[in-house]
Amino acid sequence: MIIRNIFRGNQSVMAVLGCSRRPHTHSSSLSRLQARQSHWWCRRTAQVSASLNTRCAEDGNNLLYIPSCSASWNVTLILRNRSYGNSDDVAKAVDDELGHVISEDCALEEGEFFDSPYHLNRKINFKDVGKKVNVGESVIQELNNLFQINRIDALHMVHSKKFLLVSDAAILKTLYFLKDKNISSEQLQRVTWIMLHHVDDLQEKLTKLLEPHLFHTYSEALGFCQFTLKMISRYQDHFKSEVEDFPHHPNRVYYLAERLKVPVEQITEKILKAKQILTMEIKRIKHLLNVFNAYGVQPEDIVCDIRVLCHNAKMAEERLRVAVQAGCTRPKPWICYAADHIFDRFCERLLSQKEVLAGHKDMASYLTHRLECDRHMVDTYFKCIQNQEDLNFSILKKKIDLLFSEGFTPQDVSRSCMYVLHRSERTLATRIKELKEIGYFPFPLVVLCKSKYVYMRAVDRYKDEHCFKNNVDI
Repeated sequence: MIIRNIFRGNQSVMAVLGCSRRPHTHSSSLSRLQARQSHWWCRRTAQVSASLNTRCAEDGNNLLYIPSCSASWNVTLILRNRSYGNSDDVAKAVDDELGHVISEDCALEEGEFFDSPYHLNRKINFKDVGKKVNVGESVIQELNNLFQINRIDALHMVHSKKFLLVSDAAILKTLYFLKDKNISSEQLQRVTWIMLHHVDDLQEKLTKLLEPHLFHTYSEALGFCQFTLKMISRYQDHFKSEVEDFPHHPNRVYYLAERLKVPVEQITEKILKAKQILTMEIKRIKHLLNVFNAYGVQPEDIVCDIRVLCHNAKMAEERLRVAVQAGCTRPKPWICYAADHIFDRFCERLLSQKEVLAGHKDMASYLTHRLECDRHMVDTYFKCIQNQEDLNFSILKKKIDLLFSEGFTPQDVSRSCMYVLHRSERTLATRIKELKEIGYFPFPLVVLCKSKYVYMRAVDRYKDEHCFKNNVDI
């Protein structure tokens, strides 16, 4: 509480209070202490009152608005009446009294998040306990009724704190408006920020976006609602000036969508990340698209990282050439603009991978050969790896070499526990050395795969059993 922090945050004042509780022989000293104490109470009460008048106490994610008049007046009375009591008692009395004032003047109803005109009728659903919920139950229900979005996806869509600034009524109006404009559920889940826009603002922008040289449908124009009307007019004038460059398309956005083989909606939704594309020379964009196509950069990767079209074309072409020569089969756009040391390390990994694979076409065939097992066992192992492209083949080879050098056979790795390859080389070497030192060898490879806690329990259990056996023999 604010008042409790005031009491306990000033040690010098509490020292004065401590002195005032002791008996004094000189009445003049007592009078001076009382006068000083009274002066401090008045000054601190004025500060508290001003703070309560102009500010609100923040409790977690919820804002609790405190009425100023009654709260400050009751606090003043408490401070005056309890000035000679124990400090903990005073703090507790202030908390109790202040809580009583809050409960009378601005009590929150059971299940409500906020006492604010912007956040009324927001009830807690039992299924949402332990989850962050920024909107009311009515919004979640309408997302399901209008767009067939399940509860988990709906909660994820409204996870942003910005939804706390918009009332449920305004969000519902926007949802009804988007439904009338035939906005699909998939598109709404991609552009959740559209729910924060006012209906009148959206209506004005979408009307403008359907004018000549812009877009044909509301869904195609929806992404451009991120821009202001002034910027939309500016882009419209620019598109109008380059009509001759796109005789078969309304503007360059449709041209990009055709070249990248994606719907126009996906281009307009991503365009804010690289709005320079809307005004830069079209020759440069065409040249970059030709380079990407020549080196095998996938269109969906370009759309996900559309900013790559704004980077240096000469540097992008050179790096893609080096990466492909090093053995990269599916180059990603980040190669074109990554830092030099990151790009160099990536190329080193590609070269080491080529050395590891030797005559094998992929990592699966290499593991099948090294571990002397069937292909389906390796495929099962790879299914458990989320990012197979991030595998470092040279490190994987070092792990296999380490296990073989310590006396394990290919059958031990493939048939016992292939997941041992998930552990780092350092962890494997440390655990093998420790287990050998206590005499626990050979041991099942599954021990190396366990967590640190489970592994230490296995080591301690073996030590206890081994020591007990030695004692019995003696």
